[in-house]
Amino acid sequence: MDSYVDTLLRPASPSAQAPANDSRGELLRLFMSSFQTGGEMKPNDRDYLSKVVAARTGLGQAEADKRINDVVTQLKADTDAARKATAQLAFWLTASLLLGAFCASLAATEGGGLRDGTWGFLRPA
Repeated sequence: MDSYVDTLLRPASPSAQAPANDSRGELLRLFMSSFQTGGEMKPNDRDYLSKVVAARTGLGQAEADKRINDVVTQLKADTDAARKATAQLAFWLTASLLLGAFCASLAATEGGGLRDGTWGFLRPA
């Protein structure tokens, strides 16, 4: 979340200095509470965020809203990509565990046959 807040609060010009009153912690908590459940930002939180971004960066209100929309879109895309990667990882871990269990059962069957002296011999019907 730090990188998203950094993107939001980046000054409009490289020579501009950030104000001494740092509201990063507040914005981080606002982002975390809004996107923790995968939901949308509340309209009053979004308005407040827009005002803070406009004041901190020197951008106009419309440009601040556009920057917020861009950051929120990027955040959702990154979250969705992480969710898909996690689902794929879970699928492949499950498949590998099932394959490992199957191989272990075959090895146990062969080990029991070796122990009993019946491994590799055909029994007459």
